[in-house]
Amino acid sequence: MARSPDGPSSRSLSRIVSGRRSFRRRRSGTRGHDRKPTVHMEGMGDAMRTRSKDEDLKDRTPVLVIGGGPVGLVVSGLLAQRGIRNCVVERRREAQCAPAAHVLRKRPMEILDRLGVGEAVRRARSPLPLDFITWVTTLDGKEIGRLDLRPVDPETGVRGPEPWTNCAQNVLEPILLRHVETLPEARILRGAEWLGLDQGDDCVTARIRLEEGTESFVEASWVVAADGAGSPTRRRLGIPMEGPGPLARFAMIHFEADLTPWIRDRPGPILWIMNPESPGTLIVHDPGASHVFMMPMQGTRDGDGERAEREAIPARLAAALGVPVTPRILSIDEWSPHVQVAERYREGRVFLVGDAAHRFPPTGGLGLNTGIQEAADLVDRLAGVVSGTAPETLLDGYESTCRPVARANAHESFENMKRLGEITGVIGAPPDLKSLEERLSSFSREEAQRLARAIEAQRSHFLSDGLVPGDSASPSR
Repeated sequence: MARSPDGPSSRSLSRIVSGRRSFRRRRSGTRGHDRKPTVHMEGMGDAMRTRSKDEDLKDRTPVLVIGGGPVGLVVSGLLAQRGIRNCVVERRREAQCAPAAHVLRKRPMEILDRLGVGEAVRRARSPLPLDFITWVTTLDGKEIGRLDLRPVDPETGVRGPEPWTNCAQNVLEPILLRHVETLPEARILRGAEWLGLDQGDDCVTARIRLEEGTESFVEASWVVAADGAGSPTRRRLGIPMEGPGPLARFAMIHFEADLTPWIRDRPGPILWIMNPESPGTLIVHDPGASHVFMMPMQGTRDGDGERAEREAIPARLAAALGVPVTPRILSIDEWSPHVQVAERYREGRVFLVGDAAHRFPPTGGLGLNTGIQEAADLVDRLAGVVSGTAPETLLDGYESTCRPVARANAHESFENMKRLGEITGVIGAPPDLKSLEERLSSFSREEAQRLARAIEAQRSHFLSDGLVPGDSASPSR
């Protein structure tokens, strides 16, 4: 039976979720995580009372995944590969539009290879190799310095493998979605909203609003919350985040423009633009078309001030680029970096994964990578438990394995963010572009050396893979 990528219309949820196979309900409880034998979440009490006590729930799946972004899709795909039926609930009807995360490290790429999409991701990656990271006054202005990251053997001159794959989330997510939709054990409900859950000793009952507005219930043995940094699941479970944030405000501007003439001599996907009048980070996904500019926002969200600041974004973007092009802005999203990890990764039969479990600054690109690694670790455990080949106590190791890694990677991301300030510390704070150029032209030899050292200090920012689950260097909780 063909499935629509936009989810069900008139078909019952039971036909989508249940499939042909049933699963055995295990009565062994949630050993090691029995703080609350039953958890009634907001919005579920009245709904559950409208159901007959002896009514048999027909909509069943071993694993319910809340959130169909990259991490949720990796969870679903890996489970399906292991023969574990699962259902993904995703409120968006379409895949991610803005590039967002774009760095995929070695271990996550190995996981994507295991899932069967690694080669498709490599074919779709940005054409720009990770050769240089450059600091400039404007895109067409003075070059302040560059970090040479070319993977070339100094003795042989032979180029080695790229240290990471530059594939933006709006490219990665459709690849994952198309692949998972081909797997018979996976079902994806797009345009569907998770409303709440009731957690018992041996199962979880979730209430879902489908795309057409009808509501239904899904009974699952386990729930994986992959619903993002603002995770409604985490909030409703009452799991707090530990760590500082928000640290600042930024606008993420996704725009189209042909920047090829100015990128040609500065190959590399990231340029730090130091123009005091409009500083920010330019991420080049496709030199001739797609780019993101990360712009710091100075004001507060106070109505008129915020509106005026947003209205000034096109002019600030043009000033940052400093080239004779007219960018076509596709989207503007505001975000704030946090350095936070969930106090716990599990509540009974519900697990947090990806951004639902941690929020990092983007410096280092460790957020998505950590989430994919968590997905693989959790799936290995769930597959054993659901198939009956492993005890439920195996699931206790998910938090103890992955949470310390997330804490270490959060710390590394924060240190990367702070280390960037060393470059600004050398340059100072010229009030405008002309003053900046004059300042750079008058650098003493000692100042030039300090600047070179500050730029070299950023190397680990771009080449570190962070920690991975099972790494012996992982800190204790």
